[in-house]
Amino acid sequence: MPGGEEDVLVKQSVGSQSREPVKDNYDIAFSENNPSITFKDRAPPSSSDLKEVFSKFEADGPVSKEILSRARFLCAKYLGGSWNKVQIDDFKIRPVTGGMSNLLFLVELPPYLHPTSSEPPNALLRIYLQSDLDQLLTESVVFTLLSERNLGPKLLGVFPGGRFEQFIASRPLQCFEISQPRFAKKIAPLLARTHTLDAPITKEPQLITYCRNWLQKFRATPAGKKPIEIKTTEAQVDSKYYPASLTVDDLEKELDFIEHFLQNSGSPIVFSHNDLHEGNILLFNGYELKDDGSVAAEEGYPPMDFPISMIDFEYCSYNYRGFDLGSHIGEYGDDYNIDRPPYCAIYIKNFEMIEQRKTFCEAYLQEVYRQRSKDDSHVAADLVTGDHDTDLETLMTEAELFMPLVCMFWACWALLNAEMSCLSFGYGAHARDRLAIYFMMKEKLVAFLNKKNC
Repeated sequence: MPGGEEDVLVKQSVGSQSREPVKDNYDIAFSENNPSITFKDRAPPSSSDLKEVFSKFEADGPVSKEILSRARFLCAKYLGGSWNKVQIDDFKIRPVTGGMSNLLFLVELPPYLHPTSSEPPNALLRIYLQSDLDQLLTESVVFTLLSERNLGPKLLGVFPGGRFEQFIASRPLQCFEISQPRFAKKIAPLLARTHTLDAPITKEPQLITYCRNWLQKFRATPAGKKPIEIKTTEAQVDSKYYPASLTVDDLEKELDFIEHFLQNSGSPIVFSHNDLHEGNILLFNGYELKDDGSVAAEEGYPPMDFPISMIDFEYCSYNYRGFDLGSHIGEYGDDYNIDRPPYCAIYIKNFEMIEQRKTFCEAYLQEVYRQRSKDDSHVAADLVTGDHDTDLETLMTEAELFMPLVCMFWACWALLNAEMSCLSFGYGAHARDRLAIYFMMKEKLVAFLNKKNC
């Protein structure tokens, strides 16, 4: 995700080999280092080409010619203006901390070029690693919508295989911060506003569909044809709670059980972020959140009520509200800012931070009530009852019940990525940890259904 300081830059783990770029349109365009060459008739590189080339980025070594040529071409063609005039030796690109489904780079204009007010001096270059066209289309629509509502960065350009986004001078939050009241009271209203949006995408929840699709693809891999041995790495879960091994068929049966729970959960369907972990929340440079909920701005920075922003909307969809609540609050115990394999730490005890959970749900509820009171309110009738105590208890219960579902969701995702992703992350270990936590928490779902005689 975007960051404004050196401390948020990370090393991209890539292969050591590089090849000379082929002489296609974008290479020819810069063969003579002529900034005056126009790009309107030149085709952009393909999405598969971009993924292959940019995944070889070496943070410790010189930038390869093939990466420079492609990045410079994309900037010139889709950002235009001053970006057309960048000399090849002055073109700046560097990796930025990011999610686990994209490659992210910061591109910057050199000091000698002064952009107009409408031109960005820098931008975030996002290269997609996924190839699901329907999902990419949905994400582009969602990104544009949230940008227009000031809930996310601005969209600067779209091309096959990626896009350019506004670069926000900021830092991602840390795991230990998001549970603190000073942050929770700002994050919760952002999520509440998101849940009141009306997005022009399918209104059917995609949770189970995503999981089944991931499992179907995983089943086709060599690993998917074997039993999955459950051995925890970071999650301190007693082995009595989970099976020693399971198969894809077993996971499909668990999805059937989850689907039964969803049909009886009573959680309203809302437009959801679905991946609001600490790394997907940015705190703008120059601002500090105080314990009393106020915002302190450094000298030279304008006053701002919400100096934070959500990013990474690739998993946005209509979903059960409880999933978004359980997903974010469950992140109190998931730390992705770890520099050793599997690059994620899990703190089980943080899943039971009841007071912090209550603080978040209180702030969420206040914002929903505020949105509901507007003359042009789009808040769905089933989102709240209007009775504070009842609504608060409902939110708290949903967050707790949906945590195991979140674990199953990301376990299915991680199993597939362990076989397919080019990024350095302990997907396999993470999947097994998530599965162990799911089975440990599953008893809450069983108790809920038994209480309802379902």
